[in-house]
Amino acid sequence: MMNETIILLTYYYRPELGNHRLLKYVGKDHLGAYLPWDMYLYKPLREAFSKVILYDYLERRTEIGVKAVNEEIIALVRREHPKYVLWTSWQYDIFESTFAAIRQEGTVVVGWFFDDEWRFDDYSRWRIPYLDYCVTNAVSAVPKYKALGARVIQTIPNTGIAINRDWSHTEETYNVSFVGGRNCADREQYLSRLSRSGIKVDLFGQGWGGYVSFDRMLNIFQTSKINLNFSKPAISFLPKQLKGRLFQVCLAGGFMLTEYAPGTENYFAIDKEIVCFENAEEMIAKVKYYLRYDEERRAIARAGWERATREYTSSRMVAEVFTQIEQDITAKGRGNSYRFKEFKMPLLIRRMASRYHFEWGRALLEENCEKRLWQEELALSLSYTATHLSTWYYKAVGFLPSPLRPPLFKLYGVVERFLIGLRDRLGTFIWLRKIKTNVVNKVLHA
Repeated sequence: MMNETIILLTYYYRPELGNHRLLKYVGKDHLGAYLPWDMYLYKPLREAFSKVILYDYLERRTEIGVKAVNEEIIALVRREHPKYVLWTSWQYDIFESTFAAIRQEGTVVVGWFFDDEWRFDDYSRWRIPYLDYCVTNAVSAVPKYKALGARVIQTIPNTGIAINRDWSHTEETYNVSFVGGRNCADREQYLSRLSRSGIKVDLFGQGWGGYVSFDRMLNIFQTSKINLNFSKPAISFLPKQLKGRLFQVCLAGGFMLTEYAPGTENYFAIDKEIVCFENAEEMIAKVKYYLRYDEERRAIARAGWERATREYTSSRMVAEVFTQIEQDITAKGRGNSYRFKEFKMPLLIRRMASRYHFEWGRALLEENCEKRLWQEELALSLSYTATHLSTWYYKAVGFLPSPLRPPLFKLYGVVERFLIGLRDRLGTFIWLRKIKTNVVNKVLHA
């Protein structure tokens, strides 16, 4: 254990927060999935550091506003003098100037990034200049970080704790199960193919009947003969990625049948510790096979559990990350080699940040919160993109007396739903979405 203090800046997003009077506005497009950070990071950090301070910037900004949150974080650092600040990134809640102020205090700032297989170009790379270290679970992103001069640590996706199992007696409630959202890539088509093949799949998650608790999810993994996992991100033509679900299922002692993602074989022995498929036909064939051969299936599940328990717990992951950082600081000292000239943020990226702050401003204004709070958010939105029309609309509405505002909010909602519907209809043309993605990538790499 290091006799040091670390501050964990995180968003402890829970499913019930989707109904929060402010978060319901931003939850659909801008908030991450439920992740039990206490298990993944807080408890492992407490094993590695003598003092861990948890700061939930998502919940706190609903109480005091985004500017006050950033001021509070800086004050916390100056009071506690931590060696590290660990930031679990998601959106644009923490200002660049806040990171700069923290680093001026002599604190090492570590950014922990997720989904870099598809988020690196439009999000992660623009945070690099303000951090001392970047942590990613995407092997493909490591050379991109290094090309920009970042000090990067590669690790596995969020995992968890190993669950003890009595392998002499395995309770199997479900034949085949899947835990995850419905509206993501082509997973619904895959599951429909299974159903048409006469294979019943028990489905859990958003779109199938709602979230299940984390404990219930682990119980499902343990009591399913076959746990399915899909490796595509939200949009099916984006690169497949190594999912945390792979490690969660194995840590619980479940049998894992997963869509293959590049690099899977670096973590588990395929067909010995987990089983993979490349397409729907192979998935169906392997489901039928492993439902038939119980002993072989249970032997693979146990081997996967033993490997995960030995190598892939959150405690081990966190300890290894900070061991590497400590070794790097000892060898190279502090400082970085970021090439700041390359970090002029393109309009497309600035529009994402602008949209995020607009949604917060909209929520605060429609909920009739303190004037200062919604004005801060709308001003931040315009600081990224001065031509954001929705922001100007809400800024103008904000000058009106409160009783006159609701009809204008409603009008905006009608127009917004129409445009979203139009976008979704156009989005059904995969070729059009690919063209858009290619154009965006060319702009970002220009």
